[in-house]
Amino acid sequence: MPGEIEVIGAGLGRTGTLSLKAALDILGYQTYHFVHPPHAKMWAEFSQGRAGSDAVLDLIVQSGHNATCDNPACDLYEEQLKKYPAAKVILTVRDDGARWARSWQTLMAFIEVQERPFSWRYPTFIQWIPFMRHWKTMRSLMGTHFGLPPGELIRGWRSKPDPAAWLAQQYEAHNAKVRATVPAPKLLVFNVKEGWAPLCKFLGREIPDQPFPNVNEAAELERAATIMIVLSYLWVPTLASLVAGSVWLYRR
Repeated sequence: MPGEIEVIGAGLGRTGTLSLKAALDILGYQTYHFVHPPHAKMWAEFSQGRAGSDAVLDLIVQSGHNATCDNPACDLYEEQLKKYPAAKVILTVRDDGARWARSWQTLMAFIEVQERPFSWRYPTFIQWIPFMRHWKTMRSLMGTHFGLPPGELIRGWRSKPDPAAWLAQQYEAHNAKVRATVPAPKLLVFNVKEGWAPLCKFLGREIPDQPFPNVNEAAELERAATIMIVLSYLWVPTLASLVAGSVWLYRR
């Protein structure tokens, strides 16, 4: 039988959420990070107002998870706490808003490559993949929980006079809302640099006999973006060559 969410990661993406996921998994939790491809359609429907928050939260629990972190689940930290009032909330933070803004921009560069539409100047196939289209739709809900228009945190920041400063303000706005809306006994404000001690104390778990996981995917994001760009340019001539070769063999 499905259980319930026991740990809610309320920190925005790029605040050490992947390290938190790894740590929670070591502690025995099954942690939901980002959106699994089979769940993308439901999240897209939720972002469009065609499904309720219960639908996506039930999907998370029914798939065997009892902890969440990263966007877009962190955007629903209040809904999670209302549905699972016994859960504990972890707000992952960076050293300051400026550092978070730089890290967010690295992630957004990768997402921008994912979300580019097909054109003959840039013949990408990525948005032809259904779950990629659903991810693009879903991302528009990020930041709406603290008052931003849909898509503003993902795409609108680029048009601001000082994008980095604007992003830092949104980071602070999110963190302030979490602090104001989660009862203090249920909340841990946590920088992953602090390691096991505060996390295990908060969750009532023994400190594992292994180092706290430190997962930084910045280099992987840059590498993945480069691979996507290369593949987007190569698939058309590769396909054309295969078709031409097939025609030539058929005519022989």
